[in-house]
Amino acid sequence: MTRAIDAGPTAPRGTREQALEGLFRAHCTELVRLAYVLLGDRGQAEEAVQEVYLSLFRHWPPRDEKSALAYLRSGVINRCRSDQRRMYSARRGQPLLQAVARTSVAGPDAATAVVARDEADRLAQLVRALPQRQREVVTCRYYLQLSERETADFLEIGIGSVKRHAHRGLATLQSRLGDSR
Repeated sequence: MTRAIDAGPTAPRGTREQALEGLFRAHCTELVRLAYVLLGDRGQAEEAVQEVYLSLFRHWPPRDEKSALAYLRSGVINRCRSDQRRMYSARRGQPLLQAVARTSVAGPDAATAVVARDEADRLAQLVRALPQRQREVVTCRYYLQLSERETADFLEIGIGSVKRHAHRGLATLQSRLGDSR
C-alpha cells in the first residue's frame, strides 16, 4: 500500500520534516545495512545514508513514498560506488611500501611493528624479483615518487614504456602478494 506524501515545497515546513522523519524511522536501518555491505565500514555507511537523506530533503517533494524510497536506495548505492572509487583511487596513488605499512599497522605495539617490517621486507623481495626494467620503473614511480615524465627522463625511456612497465610490475606484485597470503 503506497500512500502519497503531500508535503510539497509550499506545504508547511513541519509537514515535510514529518514525512522525512517517517521515512527515516521506517527505512534508515535497512539503508545503513545496504551501505555497510557495499563499503564494509559502519561509519562510512552511516555517513552515506545521511548524505542521501539530506539530498532528498533538498530535492523535495517526491511523487509518493515509494518513489522516495527508490530515490533513497539508488542514492545510497551511487554514493557507495563513489566512495569505493575514491578509496581505490587513493590506494592506487600510495607508494607501495607505505601502502603495505598502512594496511599492516593496527597499533603502536612492538608486535605490529614487526609485522609491518616483515611485510615491507617481503614486498622488497618481490620487487627485487621483477624483471630489471619493471623493477626500475616501479622503484622510481612508487618508492621515489617520481612522475611518469621524471621516470622516463631518469631511465631514458619513453612515457609509454614507463606506463607499460609500471602496469605489468604492479600486476605481478599484486598477484604474488595475493598468492602468498
